[in-house]
Amino acid sequence: MADKIELLGKVKKLLELASNRNTSQGLKIYEGALKKIGDASTQNEIDDLVKKLDHALSGIEAHGHFTNEEYEVVKEIRQL
Repeated sequence: MADKIELLGKVKKLLELASNRNTSQGLKIYEGALKKIGDASTQNEIDDLVKKLDHALSGIEAHGHFTNEEYEVVKEIRQL
């Protein structure tokens, strides 16, 4: 069961890290996830969004690149 505030913080961190390294990789995903998580009103919605975000992060992992710091945040999200 993911905590909404914790999840928001982790996705914000991914957005910040990607922005800081001047990459567009993941920015739309992170921005969209922040909005959807912010709009979520039930725990079921949050849990569903974690699954969808994990799927999107797996796609980035398979076809893109995470820095070590980004990957640590991704692993934390996957543990939620």
